[in-house]
Amino acid sequence: MKMKNSYLLVREIRIQQKTSSGLLLPKEKWNRIAEVVLACDNSTLKPGNKIIRNIGRGTPVKFNDEDLDMIHEDWIMAKIN
Repeated sequence: MKMKNSYLLVREIRIQQKTSSGLLLPKEKWNRIAEVVLACDNSTLKPGNKIIRNIGRGTPVKFNDEDLDMIHEDWIMAKIN
């Protein structure tokens, strides 16, 4: 599968995490932590990158028997280093 037009497939991560600087990432209903599974060729994100995304956007997708979300790169709030 190849993604087009700045879209990403992401997997939701359901654990609470801290960034390397000690920032506790929120688990509120409007934010979600996700891992990039598949990215388009021109994306700055790569598979395995962790992001904070807005939950109100995206399309649920079933890929290889796994529930993922297809989101646009513009809907990402932050990349977690």
